[in-house]
Amino acid sequence: METTDGEQLAFFEPPPVPVPAFGEDPALDAVQAELERCDPTGDGVAEVLRDTLDQLYDGQHTGRYSYDDLRKTEKTHMGTLVEINLQNRFEFGDGDVTDYRIAGHEVDCKYSMTWGGWELPPEAENQLCLLLSARDIDCWWAAGLIRVRPEYLRERQNRDAKRQLATASLGRIRRLWPGHQRLTANLFLDLDPGTLSEILGARAVRGHQHGQARTNELFRRVQGRIIRRAELATVARQDDFMKRARGNGGARTQLRADGILVLGHQDRDPDVARALGLPVPRKGEFISARVVPAGQDLGGPCAEIAGRLWALARPGDPVVTAPAVPRQRRPVD
Repeated sequence: METTDGEQLAFFEPPPVPVPAFGEDPALDAVQAELERCDPTGDGVAEVLRDTLDQLYDGQHTGRYSYDDLRKTEKTHMGTLVEINLQNRFEFGDGDVTDYRIAGHEVDCKYSMTWGGWELPPEAENQLCLLLSARDIDCWWAAGLIRVRPEYLRERQNRDAKRQLATASLGRIRRLWPGHQRLTANLFLDLDPGTLSEILGARAVRGHQHGQARTNELFRRVQGRIIRRAELATVARQDDFMKRARGNGGARTQLRADGILVLGHQDRDPDVARALGLPVPRKGEFISARVVPAGQDLGGPCAEIAGRLWALARPGDPVVTAPAVPRQRRPVD
């Protein structure tokens, strides 16, 4: 049974066994302190999980965007990728018998899509384990630490002699970043099927630039929301997918006639997005919005672009060609 936000109900029920108190396992305390020093908010771990899911989908080459689209072997590989990507992000040392050495202690890393579904090998017994779960469909993730005592494990094992934690032992997991459970949403799982079909099915009227046509449709239909690099790649399905969003023939140029700005993370784009009250793109991200010349009242957010004030268009506002946001000239060597 799950709550409405996708987190397992077990997180809210009184645990059948207590979470280890601070001081009960000094090594566990030290590892938790180091993890929270490396990532005070949990945002870093959440980004690694989001990026690893996108890496596994490989939308640029496969067009996939859902965990359900993966083969069984690919789902199994998720745990390995999470382990590697976390180590690359936080520069954990290698363990002797486990994946990592953190704060001088051996720590194994285990991932499962379901909380409690981790398969723990015999060598993990009596070791500290960093446990992670994420579900794309629910925009949810969680992490915890546990010392894997043999008595915490189920009697039944799989063909590789791996065992799961007994249900009664889940309460021994010390939650990490308990206030941070939101995984960055997967755009394609949020869109209604009709809109998604129109975007992915867009084709060029002339030529063979269907990737550009799909990209244009993406920015037409998904406005006021950050488009991540992986999402753009999944739509464009081309090696030069970032160019499909930019100027010089990309969406930024082609959609101006429709009154649509396409803003990225460079030049004045973040300032314009901020002034219009839009989410501000970070590196590799874009956002689009239809704009019109600002009215006399200037009651809402507006941005100065090329010497004129512009505001977000409202339903019914006429289509006016969007301005070109000035680009900074690169110095000549």
